[in-house]
Amino acid sequence: LTELELAGFITRDFTWNIKSGVDSKLSKYRLCDNYLRFYLKYIDKNLGKINRNSFRFKSLSSLPEWNTIMGLQFENLVLNNRSLIHQALNIAPNEIVSENPFYQHKTHRELGCQVDYLIQTKFHTLYVCEIKFSKNLINSSVIDEVQKKIDLLSYPKGYSCRPVLIHVNGCSSEIIDSDYFAAIIDFSKYLDAN
Repeated sequence: LTELELAGFITRDFTWNIKSGVDSKLSKYRLCDNYLRFYLKYIDKNLGKINRNSFRFKSLSSLPEWNTIMGLQFENLVLNNRSLIHQALNIAPNEIVSENPFYQHKTHRELGCQVDYLIQTKFHTLYVCEIKFSKNLINSSVIDEVQKKIDLLSYPKGYSCRPVLIHVNGCSSEIIDSDYFAAIIDFSKYLDAN
């Protein structure tokens, strides 16, 4: 695992204790190389057919579970470019206590939850970032999803949670009109080729 991490194929995402800001021993490995994820999902299992020139498909979007894979690919893209999120939220590097995908294990005292990307600042602010990819506009159901995560998240008194939506294909007017999110980041503006 260490060699795969050093080679840039996987990354180890540590969760942390929000009260102390210190990384915990709990971590999850994430496949962070988007081509490798695509290769393992679609090419490797069809390699024999590909080598015999007998593999045919209509389009990439017709591949099984394409939207799910694209969601994971987009999440990796965002996490591999975190500084763009920090800039969009006007968070200086010296303000960040910790930041990473965050997960909270279920215990007797608290329920489990997972946050796509959480930023903790020294000003006791938690930016709860929801990374959403959809071939259609993101609809208002994302508000309930994010609020549920915030409700389940265990953090000390005196902290504020600021929900953030990061998307690429647009969001519905209901989301904008709700004024729920502290920030809505359209990541597509970072993808334009100059």
